[in-house]
Amino acid sequence: MSGWKLRALVAPPDAPIAATFDDNFVSTNIVAGYVLPDGYTVVARLPQAEAEVLSFAATFPHMNPPGFPEVKPAGAVNDSPLKLVRGDGAEFEAKFVGLDASTGLSLFESAKPLLSPVRETAQPLFVGLRVCVWAPLRAVEASVGAAVKNNPRDSELVVGDTGVIYMNMGEVEGRLKEVVRTPRGRAMSFRVEVEHVSPEWAGGVALTEGNSLIGIVDQGAARAANLLPAESVRAAAARVKARRASVPQPWLGARGNAVATTRAELFVERGWSREQALTLMRRQHGVLLTAVAPGTPAARAGLRPGDVIARVGRHDVRGVEDMTWVLKELGGNSPTQFRVLRAGAAPMNLPVRLSESQNPALETSRAEVFAAEAELMRARLSASSMRAKISEIEAELRGFEAQPVAGGEEQQRVLREKLREAQETARGASRVVAKLQRQLTEAQVRFRAATTAHPTYGIKPLLPFGVESTAFISTRVVDGVKESRRGLLVVAVQADSAMERAGVRVGDLIETVNGEPSLDAGWQTKLPTEPKAEIALQVLRDGERLSLKIHPPAQKK
Repeated sequence: MSGWKLRALVAPPDAPIAATFDDNFVSTNIVAGYVLPDGYTVVARLPQAEAEVLSFAATFPHMNPPGFPEVKPAGAVNDSPLKLVRGDGAEFEAKFVGLDASTGLSLFESAKPLLSPVRETAQPLFVGLRVCVWAPLRAVEASVGAAVKNNPRDSELVVGDTGVIYMNMGEVEGRLKEVVRTPRGRAMSFRVEVEHVSPEWAGGVALTEGNSLIGIVDQGAARAANLLPAESVRAAAARVKARRASVPQPWLGARGNAVATTRAELFVERGWSREQALTLMRRQHGVLLTAVAPGTPAARAGLRPGDVIARVGRHDVRGVEDMTWVLKELGGNSPTQFRVLRAGAAPMNLPVRLSESQNPALETSRAEVFAAEAELMRARLSASSMRAKISEIEAELRGFEAQPVAGGEEQQRVLREKLREAQETARGASRVVAKLQRQLTEAQVRFRAATTAHPTYGIKPLLPFGVESTAFISTRVVDGVKESRRGLLVVAVQADSAMERAGVRVGDLIETVNGEPSLDAGWQTKLPTEPKAEIALQVLRDGERLSLKIHPPAQKK
């Protein structure tokens, strides 16, 4: 991966290195991959940022901005920057097919068969099974001569004096220690006990002694590795193959806690009686929804905070982990039935259609922030209206005091009673405002956490308006003067969208939104899912700054 794509997509916008990338810079990463039974498809776990860059580039192959031609990495053939190296050293050009966001696995296709097709047989799994884990070793500086002298099986990946990279896969043996299964009986995760696995081994391929796939390392620790099981690996590959593109995660848009670990008070706060809460807790079954973000698939289906999800489709839900894996197995855009227990109502089945998102946590928290801001604004207006009413009553009382009239005592008594009631209402409104402010702060914290956890690909604030964009920072020296350009680079504009009607074009650099820098996260939380008010953009196009406006859709009569 090279050039401005790497600078704009891999590095966080505020990273110092973002402004120092050279457009000829090339990033190389070596990972282990597993060849599927067809002999030419390979599944592997790339570092998140690199997988997302490849996914983004595959979706928008013609995304270079004006003046920034794509630099082809040295040695690339047939426009492919990817290379597969077989165990015997044979090299194959490869194409990136897509990223499965639910598992973090990427799928590649070789231009030529790597191996002969085989029929893969299911491997019985049991605690104590002997496992071999393969993964690349870390690079160290060494000369080519040192690399040749060392035993290749024991040597680390080395960089030769000529810039050629020498690499070797390491092998470590271990035993299957634990198998965790989903409600459907599928293996959800494995834990393998090993001696010398480090965190850098994430993505390693675990095989049996007969070279059957057990799984791919999800996390590595000092003496153990957590594996994503083979069944999940194959399912991820099948999803990407079927779509011939990256597959986002399924998105529900609700948060919850396992009934078994939830305090009774939390049930009572959401409408359940204490007796009902204790009965649910004794069953230790289901997920209590603590929040449902407005405008999400969960909200559209009619789910509410306080609902207990007891079953999804045909599968019982014991806790949050169960529910998460059932939803992942269903996939996005999947209709299903939720068995819902609701306080004061008979058990019901609600039809739910999951949506898709590269970053469900970000989408949910963004919807929560927007809803919290709207509710806080309404509460502040109500509190302000009540303060205005208090001022009016106080002014009337001062008028009576300044100019007494016959019968004024009774009117003053009535006004003082109204003032007392208004002041009590105002105090209640202030408490509501304070509570909503806390809720907004909590929602903003969740939004920032989701943004930080997924700093580049997950931020798609203008996508609902018809624009695919990405963070972009460029620094150049023109006539001895350093010039910087920062903003959201438009890489695709949807036909007949609000952005196209506003005049936005591919290659535009959106510098500000409603007067705020587009790379700041603050304005992103305030955007609704569709234009409800005019949105002002400042755009840099071919060296000229333009002001564009997105107008809300016309109201239907």
